[in-house]
Amino acid sequence: MELSLGADVARLVNPDDLSGFVVVLEGDEDPRPEALAAGGVIGFGDHAWVRTDALRRLAGAVATSEWEQRFAAMLDHARMRGWVDDEQRAVRGHVERRQPTEAILANGDPA
Repeated sequence: MELSLGADVARLVNPDDLSGFVVVLEGDEDPRPEALAAGGVIGFGDHAWVRTDALRRLAGAVATSEWEQRFAAMLDHARMRGWVDDEQRAVRGHVERRQPTEAILANGDPA
């Protein structure tokens, strides 16, 4: 699962892949406060602390009861490694910077 942060936007990519968690900065600009808030980011540096309720919200319709069970298991695994702050209700993710990729529609045209 990736929390992707652009300058002005936050979105969850591959929310059904709960085998890991990374925070991706899109492009060269750091995310503005609005994007950080939308993504639930409460601490930001080499790692980011992200509120778990924001991840649930951004997962949208993918966040079924089965997903919630798997998400809880992911958090339990992260908690054992010190990557969960229960007081802040946040999980730590490694921060990576990537250049944004152009979206391609199903018919092959650029979005």
